[in-house]
Amino acid sequence: MNASAPLLIVEDDQSLRTVLSHELARMGFVVHALADGRDAVAAVRQHDPDCVLLDLHLPGVAGMDLLPKLLAQEPDLRVVVFTGHGTVPLAVQAMRAGAFDFLTKPVSLDLLEQTIRRAVGSAQLLRTNRRLQRAVAGRPPAGMVLGSAAAQKLLAAIGKIARAEQPVLIRGESGSGKELAARELHAQSRRAAEPFVVVNCGAVPKNLIESELFGHVKGAFTGADSKRLGLFEAAAGGTLFLDEVGELPLELQPALLRAIQFGEVRPVGSDQVRKVDVRVLAATHRDLQAWLQDGRFREDLYYRLAVLELWVPPLRDRADDIVPLAQLLLQQQATRAGRELRFAPEALAVLQGHAWPGNVRELENAIVRLCVLADGPEISAADVHEFALQHRQRAAATTLPTLEIRELERLAITEAMRRFGGSKRKAAEALGVALKTLYNKLNAADGSEPGGDEPEETP
Repeated sequence: MNASAPLLIVEDDQSLRTVLSHELARMGFVVHALADGRDAVAAVRQHDPDCVLLDLHLPGVAGMDLLPKLLAQEPDLRVVVFTGHGTVPLAVQAMRAGAFDFLTKPVSLDLLEQTIRRAVGSAQLLRTNRRLQRAVAGRPPAGMVLGSAAAQKLLAAIGKIARAEQPVLIRGESGSGKELAARELHAQSRRAAEPFVVVNCGAVPKNLIESELFGHVKGAFTGADSKRLGLFEAAAGGTLFLDEVGELPLELQPALLRAIQFGEVRPVGSDQVRKVDVRVLAATHRDLQAWLQDGRFREDLYYRLAVLELWVPPLRDRADDIVPLAQLLLQQQATRAGRELRFAPEALAVLQGHAWPGNVRELENAIVRLCVLADGPEISAADVHEFALQHRQRAAATTLPTLEIRELERLAITEAMRRFGGSKRKAAEALGVALKTLYNKLNAADGSEPGGDEPEETP
């Protein structure tokens, strides 16, 4: 991590702002501080910080309304929410809106420093990727554009499609680089200077996705204490990327269809329609054509989204890309860690021969582990086997799935509840999550819970 990473503090309490500025500067950060959130977007543009420490209760604009605007301005930015009115629902709302972390005042300086260094490290990793891509003339994003014929075919298609204004449906396996393809479509479009806004349709609860996309007015529903700008409006003039669009609830699909077809959105609780100028890109690993037959996806929305289609090939179909991609990822990770690392020829042969069922995401995770755990400057074939490939084998042998993948959450909870006779506490312990987290997952999943004879447990 850069020792002099730029930070932006948005805090209206003068004494706290002064203390934070002094302590964070002492830790080696370059600190810029504001008392009013209305200047925050311009400050991000001016100072290009890696991290923003954002108070939620600000004069002029609510921090929760400011959060999506900051992320729309700079998608790689990491925002740490910092408030004296911390509650679990507020923390969940902030994280769903894109916050990197949530801290409640007062907070220890050790925890504050640890959180900000993690946020800065994450932001710098993403920015290193982006700067490296720009630095190599004519070279598109890592993981998508290298030497294979399949990658070159994808690049050529992106170059043609980027100039159009129609929606694009990006298909491909999980981890294959669909978001990278979407970002490159945006970067080569006439909208490149405008926001690129991402929403994961599978990660937002069904009862919140409409507000997430279209916004809401004050009082629209319980907890709507102020109006909120939707992501369609946050992406005005630019591109909205709907990741995992197949997870979008069926009842919301007509509103999305109208937004795409007519450029109109209506915030929840409002009777006024607003015009938006947004290009929509959507991605899915689902077979949406099969879902049309099952009635799980609207035919009219499918054909509106799939005016243009882009297929991102899996890494196994791009075998010529594995070695150069692994070397590029290692270079990025080594630079971030301040180390000199290289692959032994035998290690590259092992990487080349692996099937990589998790695609680019799995390869990147493997390189991160190698960079952290390898002892010497040269990574051997034995290191690859021990630190990279065996990780997948251990993960596959895990008795219970984890709660890191939304699609497996329900399966994991159901299995854990069955094994422990319906005990939520024991299930939570087995899954490695807090009991309150388990309750939240149960409440978010279609309103029904895996049953059990044990009475309700107090978190």
